[in-house]
Amino acid sequence: MTEAKAEGNILNSKNYPEISDNNMSFVLPSRSEDEDLLNVDKMNVVFEDPDLFDIFQIKHHFNGNFLVFQTAI
Repeated sequence: MTEAKAEGNILNSKNYPEISDNNMSFVLPSRSEDEDLLNVDKMNVVFEDPDLFDIFQIKHHFNGNFLVFQTAI
């Protein structure tokens, strides 16, 4: 039996205040700058509006960096 830690939940606004309520967020692993740029390009192709998302990085307490695409719903 394992116990989940609250710090592991990337949607927990206490630990990750950058992820705000009432929004849609795509959270992707951020392993390199090249990978981030490729993911930004892919999102721009799919959604066609580069200003639709706020784009930022967060550092997960256990799993490293993540690239976040966030927009209000």
